[in-house]
Amino acid sequence: GASAAPPAGGPSGLIGPGWRQADWLAAQFRAELAGVTAGPPLPPEPDSVVMLKAEGVDVVAAGDTRPDLWDTDKADHAAGCGSGRVSVSQWADPEHGRYVKMVTRDGILNGFVSVGMPRTAAELTLLYQRGSELPMDRSLLLRFDGPDFEPSAGANAFASDATVCWCNGVTVGTITESIGGGQTTVACIGTATRAGTGCGGCTGRIAEVLERFAP
Repeated sequence: GASAAPPAGGPSGLIGPGWRQADWLAAQFRAELAGVTAGPPLPPEPDSVVMLKAEGVDVVAAGDTRPDLWDTDKADHAAGCGSGRVSVSQWADPEHGRYVKMVTRDGILNGFVSVGMPRTAAELTLLYQRGSELPMDRSLLLRFDGPDFEPSAGANAFASDATVCWCNGVTVGTITESIGGGQTTVACIGTATRAGTGCGGCTGRIAEVLERFAP
């Protein structure tokens, strides 16, 4: 019926998971044609991080962002009766089109929205995917988009498993491997890895990785 739960492993509507599903399905077809045992089932996708696919527009969201600023003391039964305390931090700069909202549960990042703050969004994405605890002073996370930010200061943003291109699921590690193979421009990285060839919104991040790792 219409109220039935969707099957596990269903598509999320994002390009990256779609590519992974297509690769898995192609491998299943090859195995069937070759008469060999097919590979394991496609592993479930992690919770999606959604990025608005428009060049020059930096909007990223993930997780549960429903709680409001004054919901910190309310019981959230939707998350389970044993769920932890919810805390919301919010910062807005309408004049410059910037906004960040962070929702934590017992200090762990449970959801966020970031507008016009691309480096802060990248850091929050890493923290969300790793289930990390936020610093007590949430404003420290805003420094990544400050005028005095140095890429070398954001070490976590350059971890090997940090995703640079969400359209095609390209990580920092994949880009550094291409750099080692002689690809030293944004265009060359795009040709070698497909990074930046979707919406194009990650070309700035690719350039930062190149600045840090290219000889």
